[in-house]
Amino acid sequence: MAFLYGCEPNTEGLIPESHPMFSCRNLQLTHDLLREQEPALANQLHQLLRQTEQHINSEIPPDHCQIGFYPLINELGAQSVSSIIANLTALGSQWLKQPPPSQASATSLKQLLDEWIELGDWLVRTAAVH
Repeated sequence: MAFLYGCEPNTEGLIPESHPMFSCRNLQLTHDLLREQEPALANQLHQLLRQTEQHINSEIPPDHCQIGFYPLINELGAQSVSSIIANLTALGSQWLKQPPPSQASATSLKQLLDEWIELGDWLVRTAAVH
């Protein structure tokens, strides 16, 4: 269980390569962005965040909370990850047609999408090995 849920700062080298982690802050941000467009998907993320909160120390700042790729995929499934990437990409496309709420929002969306794509890439690489 040690690598399923982590509370290490998001810095290089703390989590071994074989146990990649996903930021809980980005799970929450994804939930917030998808809540209106994809309520069922957003609800999955909300439930996962609640489960994660039960496994970590409540004194840990949210920016330091992480969940391993394995339990994330196990809870969400590959189809949900694909849907999240598609929905975030569509949101980014909308923002390209109209100005985003702020430049910081556009940068955050790109970083968020990059993290989901990294998870998807990891899933493909892991599936190819097994």
